[in-house]
Amino acid sequence: MDNELFRHYKNIMNYFGEILGPNYEFVLHVLNPNGGSHIGHIVNGELSGRSLNGPLTNYAKKLINEKEYLYKDHVVNYVGEGPKSKKFRSSTLFIKDHEGQLQGLFCINFDADAYRKVAMDVLELANLSLDIKHIEKNTNQEQPVEKLTDNVRNIIYTVIDKDILESGAQLSPEQKKLAISKLKEFGVFDIKGTINEVAEIMGISESSVYRYLQMISRDEGKLLRPR
Repeated sequence: MDNELFRHYKNIMNYFGEILGPNYEFVLHVLNPNGGSHIGHIVNGELSGRSLNGPLTNYAKKLINEKEYLYKDHVVNYVGEGPKSKKFRSSTLFIKDHEGQLQGLFCINFDADAYRKVAMDVLELANLSLDIKHIEKNTNQEQPVEKLTDNVRNIIYTVIDKDILESGAQLSPEQKKLAISKLKEFGVFDIKGTINEVAEIMGISESSVYRYLQMISRDEGKLLRPR
């Protein structure tokens, strides 16, 4: 993404951030020419706990890998999930150059909890309890398609129980390999300096993290090899 395009979207994000307020998170993912990506700009990032230089979500990677941008300009109103299983109404705009090449993703995550509460309060005033139950049921049944958090500790906790990690219990080699494989899927190791953080959280050495990453890469190579 060239500097002018980046500046343009950064200004738009800041503008709408001030207009719409703290219930809206705006994230600009910049695709690097040599591969990979990073969060180039973020507004109200405290909603998902993400920050600059964070990775793409798995869902965003899926959209790119499946080349959704070739026949769509945007994907809207899907469910994203942030820290503590908080749900967002999420949308993604594909940023393309004049030749249709993907340059980045402009994502908006809306925290609708306050509005749901207002809706339920109004229905309760009107004694419409069945409608309240309907809203709650539909909200609970919404299945997130995107995990928004890029916090390394939170991602590890989705793979290994927090109590096990914090108790100091010895993890099996398979548990360690699975956790590191999941972190790799989330793009955690695309962020500089995370090897040390992962090692510290999991209670293993940095060399062990590298060793597991090499094992996972070899396994992936075997899967891709023609039979």
